[in-house]
Amino acid sequence: MISLTDIFEVSATLEDGSLDVHLRAILGFRAWNMVVEHEAELGSDALLYVVQAGDKADTINDALGFAITGPEAEPPSFLSIEDHGGLWFELAYVRDDAPHIRIFIEVHPDTEQDLLTMCFSNM
Repeated sequence: MISLTDIFEVSATLEDGSLDVHLRAILGFRAWNMVVEHEAELGSDALLYVVQAGDKADTINDALGFAITGPEAEPPSFLSIEDHGGLWFELAYVRDDAPHIRIFIEVHPDTEQDLLTMCFSNM
């Protein structure tokens, strides 16, 4: 699980050659879009998260601060879902009095299955 809460974390992630090139392109675009186009400040106005293969429900929910998967999951309440070429899903959450959240979910057999099922069933 990757949590990107400031521009320095985004920059380090974009430079991480071990990460999928498609993910880095999507994150770069989304960070630019939120910060430049929408004048959001990462951390206080916007947060980016990456759910990777192998991340467990508790890890995902703890990082987000609310349950999107597992037995205690809230009903799906995302604003939108986007399929990035069958490789990544992007969920947009706008919660009351909280930063705008974007969650990128890897499409992989080892990704948390309840979360992937939710994504596929809402496309």
